[in-house]
Amino acid sequence: MPRWTRPLSATLALCLWSTGALAQQSEPLERVKPGELQSFEDVRIERISPHELSEIVPGLGRSTIATAEGADLPRPLNRQELERLRGIASTRTSLIMALVMPPRPYRQVPMVYIGHAVWVEPAPNQPPVLLSTADWIADARQLFLIDEATAAAMRQHGIPLASQPSPGAHRPSGSGIEDLLKNDADVLIELRAARKEPNLNLAHLVFTSDAATSTHRPSQGWPLHDSSRPAPSMIFAYSPERPDRIEPVQIHDLRSLEEAFQFYLPTTSTAILGAPIFSNTDHLVALNALRHPERSAVGLAVPPGALQHFIESLSER
Repeated sequence: MPRWTRPLSATLALCLWSTGALAQQSEPLERVKPGELQSFEDVRIERISPHELSEIVPGLGRSTIATAEGADLPRPLNRQELERLRGIASTRTSLIMALVMPPRPYRQVPMVYIGHAVWVEPAPNQPPVLLSTADWIADARQLFLIDEATAAAMRQHGIPLASQPSPGAHRPSGSGIEDLLKNDADVLIELRAARKEPNLNLAHLVFTSDAATSTHRPSQGWPLHDSSRPAPSMIFAYSPERPDRIEPVQIHDLRSLEEAFQFYLPTTSTAILGAPIFSNTDHLVALNALRHPERSAVGLAVPPGALQHFIESLSER
């Protein structure tokens, strides 16, 4: 009986039949003619990881976001260009405060989390919308935008605005937060989550008053990086906690990320909780969400495809 061999078409058919298994043969592949496949006795099934699909069937794997455009090394930005980029980031990025009640029987004093929200253009000539990552505000009792007046009141009540080493974290506040809510409620600018998508780890935030919307919404937001294109040659991160600098960022090898975190882009950004990652061409690439639980040097960012899908779904409502 002729020995069965595996042509390329059979490989693709098996991939489509079950993306969790790949038919392989231990001996070198030989081209066979139609009708010669008579036995499956030499087929061996092996499991593969999701990121390996792109090596078998192009297009089924992860994004090409880690591949820079062009073959030449990018020209470093000069001081004026970096300052221009920092200025753009500062107008399109805000700090927000989330108050989360601790579980009982702990004293019911709100825990203070300070993270980021970014203004994003849903389409040209449309007013920008405010986005953040969803996980850190999932249990928030109240959300507030931190402008200069709110920041001054927080400092007065002993609530720290800056954290080290990662911008965006829980802040010790003691009784300060209670005093802030009681004595300076008139300076607080309240937000609410109009929509949360836990599977994408994204949230759409809106002001609770029209007056606050007209006062605090900028004229322009981040245009989104086209998720169908490779990553720009240079990307950066920014946090208003460090208003005088932008942070150069690299994307780690996507294959190094465990399967449980395959949704995210692994980055070197230190800023978390919705901090923007953007290109040298002023486009929003990703939102850094959290630190890797076992690799503190790795940030996990919501990728551009998820951002684009979420923004498009907002316009459909």
